[in-house]
Amino acid sequence: MKIEIADLGAWHGGARLLAEYDPEDDAIRVDAAAVERIRAALGEAEAERFVRCAVAHERAHRAHPGIGEEAAHARARATCGVDPRAFEPYLR
Repeated sequence: MKIEIADLGAWHGGARLLAEYDPEDDAIRVDAAAVERIRAALGEAEAERFVRCAVAHERAHRAHPGIGEEAAHARARATCGVDPRAFEPYLR
C-alpha cells in the first residue's frame, strides 16, 4: 500500500474530499490543500497529526470494506489520540 499527498480536487457540488482509499491502486491519498490549511492554521505538528488521522481512517476502510464513517472515525481516534472532527473548523 502506498500513501500519497495529492490534489483530490472538488467533489460532489464543490465539497472537498479530504482523503480516499483507492483499492485499485492500493493507495491512500490525503488532500494536499487540506494539509496546507491545517499547517497554516495550526503548524507542522498538527498537519502531520492530521495526515496520520486521515491515513488511520482510510486504513480502517481498507481493512474492513463497508465499514461506516463513525467506526472509521473511532479507529482514527484510537490511533491518533484525537477526534478527526477536531480538524473540521479549519477545513471549512
